[in-house]
This record gives sequence, C-alpha cells and structure tokens, in this order.
Amino acid sequence: MKNIKAAGYYRLSRDDGDKSESDSITNQKSLILEYAEKNKLSLEDEYVDDGYSGTNFDRPGFIRMMNDIRNGDINCIIIKDFSRLGRNYIEMGKYMTKIFPSMGVRLISINDNYDSLRDNDLSDQIIIPFKNLINDAYCRDISMKIRSQLDIKRKNGQYIASFPLYGYEKDPENHNHLIIDTVAAEAVQLIFNLKLDGYNQRAIVAKLNELAIPTPLEYRRMRSRDYNNSFPKYKNGWNLSSVNRILKNEMYTGVMIQGKHKKINYKVKKSLEVPESGWIRCEGTHDAIIPKEIFDIVQKVMKRDTRTAPNKDELYLFSGFLKCCDCGQNMIRHTSTKKGKQYVYYRCSSNKLGEKCTAHLISEKMVEETVLKSIQNIYSYVTEHKEALEAVDSISGNNITVKLLDRQIESQLKEVERYNNMKVKLYQDYSDGMITKDDYIEFSNSFREKVAQIETSIEANKQKKDNLSDINLDSVPWVKSLMDMKTFDKLERRMLVSMVESIVVYDKDRIEVKFNNGEALEELMLLVDEFNERKAVSV
Repeated sequence: MKNIKAAGYYRLSRDDGDKSESDSITNQKSLILEYAEKNKLSLEDEYVDDGYSGTNFDRPGFIRMMNDIRNGDINCIIIKDFSRLGRNYIEMGKYMTKIFPSMGVRLISINDNYDSLRDNDLSDQIIIPFKNLINDAYCRDISMKIRSQLDIKRKNGQYIASFPLYGYEKDPENHNHLIIDTVAAEAVQLIFNLKLDGYNQRAIVAKLNELAIPTPLEYRRMRSRDYNNSFPKYKNGWNLSSVNRILKNEMYTGVMIQGKHKKINYKVKKSLEVPESGWIRCEGTHDAIIPKEIFDIVQKVMKRDTRTAPNKDELYLFSGFLKCCDCGQNMIRHTSTKKGKQYVYYRCSSNKLGEKCTAHLISEKMVEETVLKSIQNIYSYVTEHKEALEAVDSISGNNITVKLLDRQIESQLKEVERYNNMKVKLYQDYSDGMITKDDYIEFSNSFREKVAQIETSIEANKQKKDNLSDINLDSVPWVKSLMDMKTFDKLERRMLVSMVESIVVYDKDRIEVKFNNGEALEELMLLVDEFNERKAVSV
C-alpha cells in the first residue's frame, strides 16, 4: 500500500472482563505507538471507546473511525489484538473478510501477528476465526458470570442501579444500600399528600412546577457533577409520567424491587420487560419515605373512576366512592337549580344510560351527613375505648384465647403421636401372627381416619390462632389516626380515602358505609369487648 493513512483504535470495557493492566487504554496506545514508529507508520488519528462492550459495534469511537474511512481520511487500522476491535464472532468475520477489504482498509493486529496486507497462509485462515470465536465465547462467559453476580445481589436486597431512586441517595459506606435524601424525600411526600387531598395528577404537576421543585433528572444533575446523558440540558419541568412513576413505585415503602427488565442476550443492548411475578422483591432493605398503608390507599384512589370539579384542581368529595346497590356501577354527580337555589344529587350511571336499573337518586347533603355521622360514631368508640385498644394492641398474639388454642394444639399433636405409635404396634402384632390380615386392615384404616380428623382440627386451630394474632392496631391503620385526633365536624377528602372503601346507595334515605379493613375492624372491636368483659370480671 502506498500513501498509508494509519490510525490507532483502542477499546476497554469492564463488562467484557478487561481487568488486566495490559488492556488499559494507556498501554494500548504505548504498544501501538511503538509498533508504528518501528514500522515507519505515521498515525493520522486515534479512536477511543473507553467503557464500551465489544459485543456490538455501536460505539462512538468506532463509528467516527468508519466515517473517516468512508471519507478517505484513514485506510489502515492498528489494534492491540482482535478482542479490542470486537468480541462478536460473526461481525468480526464480516469486517475482516468483506467490509475492510472492499473499502481498501489494511488491518494490523499486533499481538495476533496479523497484517491483512500479507498473504495469509492456511494456518492463519484457521487460527484467526478460532481466535475470534474464543473472544466471543469469553465475552459470553463473562456476561453470564456478571449477570449471576447481579442476581445474587438483587436477591440479597442490594441496590445495583447506577443512580439512586429519587428521594434516596447511596450510603457513603455501602453503595448497595439506600438512605433517605431529606430534600428529595419531602417532594415525594408532597406528591402523595396532594393525591390524598384529592388532587389529580395534572394538578400535582402544576403544583410542583409552581413551587419550582426540581424534577428527578434536574435534581440528579444538581447533585452530581459527573452525571451526563443524552437528554437535552434545558429545563422541562414535571410531567404526568414522572408523577405517576413516583405514585406507583412501591420502593418508597421500604421494599427493594429490582429485575423489572432483562437483557435479551450479551450481544444485544435492548431489554425486555419482566412480568411482575418475576420481579425480585426484598422487604425492609431501606427506610420508608411513604408508610405502607398510605401507599396502598393511594393505589386504590388511583384506580377509582374519578372526575375533577370544573375549573378546580381537586376531585369532588365523593368521586369514585358511591356505588349503586343493584348494578354496582358508579353514581354520577348532577346539579340542578330551583328558585335560584342549587341542589346536588347523585344518580346511577346505568340508569342514565338507559340500562335496566333504577335511578337511586340521593342528595349529596344526605350522603355527607350520613358518612360524617358514621365516622364520628367510630371516632366516639375509639376515644371511649382508647385504653382497651392500646391494651389489645400490646397483648395481641399473647392473649388468653391464643394460649388456650396453643394448649389444644399441643394436646392434639400428642394424640396424633399416640395413634402413630398404635399403628406401629399393630403392624408388629400382625407380623407376629397375633391378629389376622383383615383385622390389621380394619384397625389400620380406623387409626388413619382418626389421625386425619385430628390433623384437620389442628390446622383449623392454627388458622384461628393466626387470625387472632394478626389483629391489632396495625391491621386497621386509620384507627391510630382517629385515636390521635381531636373532635371534628367536617368531612374531608383525605379522611374519606383513608377510612372508607366504598359507599353503597340503596335509596334516598339509606346508604351503607364500607370501611377499609372492615373485617379487621370488627375483629378488633370483638377483642376490645372481650378485654372489657375480663377487666370487669377481675374487678
């Protein structure tokens, strides 16, 4: 070749297992410069891909080099070894046997003693593809090992993402552990509180932008000088997707959730979404920003069919709560004006659409008064029995009923053991010829039936015990908030979403208020009554 325009190409990637000092960019440059000087080749340019895998050729340095080749600026490429150019067996074969020769490019691989300008002998034709195949297999093996190590870390609850979740920062003493970032955490709490107050997501976005709160991306840039990506540098502000991501992210409750995406293979960057059943979850790996009960309430609120009041940021007070007793569909809010006075009422949505259901008309005022009265009744009960509730909460799982069940289960287990011993003795009597085969089968079946009956009873008692042990104030989180409240005479949206599951409308004078954790509330009240009865007897 005359008029050689040579250039050095250097690549390094930890993902490919490039850990040795000889693979460093500096050492690659030294080796290539020494080779070029020795062979009287002048380097026109250098191309560097530091931190890019060799499994694909979508690398900025490589792309720039190919553009320069097409423009005629370069016609000779010098590399340390084949693995620096790439670790993809098929693609390497294409470049070495088709693309580079057709473009008139000379390829030199120093450590492989390869120069495409020379006539390659038979051994080169066998060894070179084999080397590329080994490089590809090595990269596959490294990829599998790295993926396995990352899965182990995920299962151990270690955070492995490059950047922390908004609201958290990486622990300086352990980068796989998240700690709360108080500044960003306040923004997360604000988003959840606004949702509880009846704001829809658009109103939350407007509020965040009005307060000039930095978006997660902006905040990350503010905190990290080294952070850089391909997103535009201008300020976009908050949007619906960013707010929705925060409201739906269970990690804010202290649960580590990872493995939502999975790479297709080690050669393809594209990732596929993993079904929720395949996510890796670890409880209690970091401090919660949002209590679990608040998070659950917000998820329920987001699933409701709700409408925002015209020209307002908040939802209607009862949006998504009122249900028709017959068809189960939502009740629709209507307003009418008579003699200058406005009336608000609700009507079954099925009836409005002409379907077979009655209107179930009911005034908003009646609903509000009834729901408020229901909550006030619960409030009165809670304040009246506060001492008993706290006592039940402290002895839950250790009360008299549980102790009795424990004794009963212990006795039943001894009974099972007795019948099993009798079965062993029965077999010995049959083996010794003391009883007939028919007697053995009859008695053996009888013992087996007895054991099955006792084991069924044991499981039922265990279930009763578990149900009793699980009932405490944590089973009905909103009861705790009632215990700390002073008197109230107004119904608010946050109170409604925290305490009420649904409001079933029967007619204009009758509704049913279904509370969140209703069954647990009933169990808790029974325990309180039981506690009060025992206390009265002891006195």
